[in-house]
Amino acid sequence: MNLSALNERYNAIITEFGLDGAPKVAGMLPKDIEAALAGDEKQSEKLQSFLDSRAYAYSTYPEEYGELLLRLERLIVETGSAGSAAKLIGESGSTVSDIRKCKYRGNVPKFFESLKSYFKTKEEKKKEYRGVKYVPTSISEMVFHTIRNCHVMGDCEIIVGDSGIGKTRAVNQYASMYPSDTIVVTASSGNGNALSMLNEIGAQLGIPEMRRIDKLEKAVISRLHDGMLIIIDEAQHLRFRAADELRQIADHFTDNDETVGVCFVGNPAFMKMFSDAKLDLTGQIWNRSNLRPYLRSSDITLDDIKLMFPELVKANKTPELIFLHEIAKVNGEGMRRAVKFYKLEYGKTEGNVTLEGLAELAQSGGTKISSNVIKRLREEVA
Repeated sequence: MNLSALNERYNAIITEFGLDGAPKVAGMLPKDIEAALAGDEKQSEKLQSFLDSRAYAYSTYPEEYGELLLRLERLIVETGSAGSAAKLIGESGSTVSDIRKCKYRGNVPKFFESLKSYFKTKEEKKKEYRGVKYVPTSISEMVFHTIRNCHVMGDCEIIVGDSGIGKTRAVNQYASMYPSDTIVVTASSGNGNALSMLNEIGAQLGIPEMRRIDKLEKAVISRLHDGMLIIIDEAQHLRFRAADELRQIADHFTDNDETVGVCFVGNPAFMKMFSDAKLDLTGQIWNRSNLRPYLRSSDITLDDIKLMFPELVKANKTPELIFLHEIAKVNGEGMRRAVKFYKLEYGKTEGNVTLEGLAELAQSGGTKISSNVIKRLREEVA
């Protein structure tokens, strides 16, 4: 074994992928790489085999395939392993391994065409308008401060708002600021029962899945501690027993002069649980809530829109801002739809967002915005 030549060939891999990335491309542990370069026979043979098969693949495949292979190796570095990269592109680990060794017996052109399509999609995704991170709109700040109150005071809280107005954005922001003592669980039509909810919370506390709700509840309470917060997003999917189980967790800590807040965040459908006819059952949750904000799309202000779209403010595009505000404040559209229209127009025009482009998207997308509003804003621009 010519160790000098082996070191030289491996250094070329380091030059291409870096000191940390080279072992990932080689599919070997750093310590095994060190052993190989120091003369360990078993590891040296393994490293040389990789280098030989890689060199063979690059010399055998046409140039286009070689370029795609290099991008695949960079993806391996990004994801941490060949197996992770294979999963990401929708192929098996063995397929990727055989392709890299130039030993694949399947449809090689089809593989590389699929790989090319994957990278093209990812490139287009990178060009997409990313938007601003969390900004303190009137809606998101109300959600944020209500959650904070629940966290500090304990007990339960209910936050209800129209779809797409920024509730989840505020929830995620809060959790990112208080990660060590905040648990966020998203309810769905499939997991809205008590057992599923407690198992979702338990999973974040390191508790194995259980089938007996009494044991699970005790396990969850034993892992929670004073000063924690549980946020249930999309709470409209909860069944009553699930909400009541969570209320009882908050009660347990209150009874012991400690606080674990439980905050329910959902759309207006969640309020059906607290209708007059059902309040005898659900009042235990209702009367523990203090602020109970009910947030509407119509509450979104033009200043909120300016915070969301600073590029338009900088370009002094007032009609475009007003148009997005008109979309955002319509129930059923919300801030989410305004952002989506902006993203689409931004991608089509490489950042040159215009009122005309937004109007066309709104009309083709069947938005509830008034045609008179569109007409008036077009006249202002003209």
